[in-house]
Amino acid sequence: MTKLARRDWLKASAALAAGAVVPYWARSAFAQPSPKNIVIVMASGGWDSTYSLDPKPDSPDIDTPAGTVTRFGEIPILTDASRPSVTSFFERYGGRSAVVNGVQVRSFIHADCMKRVLTGTPSDLEPDFGAITAFEHGRELPVPYLVLGTSALSGPLAAITGRAGTTNQLGSLLNAAVYGDAGEITPSRGFRPDDTEQGFVARYLEATAARVRATRGQNGSNAKQVDNFVKSIERQEQLREFVKDRGGFGERDYTPDLSVQTAVALSALEGGLCQSVMLETGDFDTHTQNARQSELQETFFRGLLTLTDGLEQRGMLDRTVVVVMSEMGRTPKLNNSMGKDHWPVTSALVCGAGIRGDRTLGASDSSLGATSIDMKTGAPDANGKQLQTSNFIAGLIKIAGVDPEPHFPGVEPFDALSV
Repeated sequence: MTKLARRDWLKASAALAAGAVVPYWARSAFAQPSPKNIVIVMASGGWDSTYSLDPKPDSPDIDTPAGTVTRFGEIPILTDASRPSVTSFFERYGGRSAVVNGVQVRSFIHADCMKRVLTGTPSDLEPDFGAITAFEHGRELPVPYLVLGTSALSGPLAAITGRAGTTNQLGSLLNAAVYGDAGEITPSRGFRPDDTEQGFVARYLEATAARVRATRGQNGSNAKQVDNFVKSIERQEQLREFVKDRGGFGERDYTPDLSVQTAVALSALEGGLCQSVMLETGDFDTHTQNARQSELQETFFRGLLTLTDGLEQRGMLDRTVVVVMSEMGRTPKLNNSMGKDHWPVTSALVCGAGIRGDRTLGASDSSLGATSIDMKTGAPDANGKQLQTSNFIAGLIKIAGVDPEPHFPGVEPFDALSV
């Protein structure tokens, strides 16, 4: 991925207008009552869930870390003095959280797994659940889906997505807000069109959109695509006003530090900038020295605690669904480098609005294989089904107030999250 300069963004915008024919909108759902924000917190690389969410201390088939199984209400968690933030999180928020074990990803490849856990499909042409929620509930906001990480997948909903990470669209859009008036272009002062140039660009984009609407916008799907693109151009001014009113936007280059991302996310949600946010930190791919997972998970949960505390202090946790996940798990046994390799079963944590907390849902067996469960209750059931990412995501967007059927036709939602 590369950064987008403003010129490149304008070219890409024009290209989007010229090709706005993707029929995703025909599948768009009508938002259900009580819409909620979505915050995705991604531990990229593949975490070892036995270090916290899925303790297996007595299994002879799994090389497990040191620690003690501590019950927080009905949630068993592996705790240790080296991971105090794990303990602190569940002490404060276990009653509002559901741990989900035995999520079947069906792949060992990072990119493929990331598609599956975010979109519920093996395709990178489909939008992830943050984008779906943002479109259904917040498409009129300045940046409906704010991406502070690197792995979000927007598919045909790219026009509602603003990336503040390595593909830094927001850095270009906020050029004038940050660096002032047009002048000499330097490494710290990017390109900004003057009013005349901006007028030419605006008229070109409007004419292009009108031409596409006239030639390919006769049906509802294409017309909605064009309309959404035009609105995305209008939203840039809303974004600049947001930044001006709040005295800045925060760090806009990707950083794996969740505390930095959290500050931006909280400001954006509180100020009504967005409906969905993705945060992300990495380095969980421990093919060597898997014991590093302990430090990684401590740092991760410390950041998660800061995020959740911030939402709670602002009175926003009751209308925000926080989804904590990793694209894959780690193998049960250590390899010759004392690391663990890729594993197609993982765990997740869901906290906040609409979640019936104080529970562990789903299950893995003594070898970390996914167990068949009842989708309504989340309890092990020999006559049930393994929890697929599509079931999980359908359940998440349902909690967020979006009808999952148009997005995941025929897929049974994981209703156990809220029942």
